[in-house]
Amino acid sequence: MLEVKVPRLIVSDVDGTLIDGSEHITEDFRRLASMIEEYNIPFTLASGRCYSELERFITSLQVDLPVIANNGTSAYLKGKELWAQHINPLHVKEAIHFADKLDMVIIMCDGVKETAYRHNAYIQNQIDTFQRYNHFHIPLKEEWPHLKLQKLLIIDPQKNGRIDQVIEQLEPYMDDLNVVQYDARSIDIMPKNCTKSSGITKLSNMLGIDATEMMTIGDAKNDIEMVSAAGIGVAVANASNSLKQRADYICKNNNVLGVIEAIEKFYLQHNLQ
Repeated sequence: MLEVKVPRLIVSDVDGTLIDGSEHITEDFRRLASMIEEYNIPFTLASGRCYSELERFITSLQVDLPVIANNGTSAYLKGKELWAQHINPLHVKEAIHFADKLDMVIIMCDGVKETAYRHNAYIQNQIDTFQRYNHFHIPLKEEWPHLKLQKLLIIDPQKNGRIDQVIEQLEPYMDDLNVVQYDARSIDIMPKNCTKSSGITKLSNMLGIDATEMMTIGDAKNDIEMVSAAGIGVAVANASNSLKQRADYICKNNNVLGVIEAIEKFYLQHNLQ
């Protein structure tokens, strides 16, 4: 409950928060970048994306603080890995094979880059629209024990509900996994206890800033713990209802305009007095 008036660190989600589904760098995004530079705002990112998918946002915003990637599984500063945890690949092998038989989308992330398990129509659309997922690899039998996996994304582009069957394949290993289901078609799989909240806890220890001295901003289910843990937890206007229920402040504006609104309200108004 708003334990601080002026945050010492501002942490924002990316997808659905800083950007919308088009993923464009808008004029409002550039305005935020100018604000961060002009007022030396302590700003960083916490995302479900891997590092390579965050680089253009880090560069555009000139972020010079550690960024949290893969839903808290890892963190990077200027390309250098600060910490990382990994999934035991044998714990997800059968779920991957099961999802592949149903022609689901499987994206494996080693921390820095993402690799598609197999090419299909959904993947081709992502390549055409966003120029991502254009690397493919189906591991050989002897590769499985040595796969480096920080996060696994599985999407069913065809049918609602079948993703629950994939989760059933993971049941024997749930003590070692964190599975976040976003909707009836998609899940993220990370090592146990890896969340954006665990990420900002590690970040707070690294920077000597308590979580109660942070403001976190998000829009989706995987932001709930992060928003709940911070001194000021913010939901942009387009956020899910479940996140809004846990937020201290709900923005009047969507996406990056909501981020700007929160920064102006809780940081600039106090620092410019």
